[in-house]
Amino acid sequence: MTSSSKPSARPVAKSGFKPIRTLVAENETIAPMLQRLEFISRLQKIYSNTVTPTLNDMSRIAAVEGSTVVLAATSGHAATILKQMLPRLLQKFWENQMKEQEVTAIRVIVQPTVTAVNIESRTRNSGAKVGAPMPQVAIDRLANSLGDSPLKDTIMRMQQKRERALTINKKR
Repeated sequence: MTSSSKPSARPVAKSGFKPIRTLVAENETIAPMLQRLEFISRLQKIYSNTVTPTLNDMSRIAAVEGSTVVLAATSGHAATILKQMLPRLLQKFWENQMKEQEVTAIRVIVQPTVTAVNIESRTRNSGAKVGAPMPQVAIDRLANSLGDSPLKDTIMRMQQKRERALTINKKR
């Protein structure tokens, strides 16, 4: 390949602007948050390298409270597995301990996530659509299944108001 056929590399122009990371690090208010974020990111990397990929997808480091690392799991099953792994995780954190903070404990919490997939599957499986009024048959069935109670009285009043509203709308 000749020098004339090589793609030319344009020189990068040096500007007087600082990268955003430098600006953030220099800000006295934001710098401590950035340092905390970097610390949690290092812990997350150690955590990710220690647990299985499946468990990593189902959990994460949620917070660091003092010297306690809080792990959030998406299900009780994942939390149970994490609790069984706590001694190994704690050992890994100690091996990779940074001088700025010591990890002395790990707490596991269950924090389920709601995704669009979960919401779609729930609405597809149920007969009712979100925002659609409850069918009259279902309301009648509910009212008939209840004994004499304030709830039954309220449902009956709601039915009467609904019937009036429907008849008014039909006349228009």
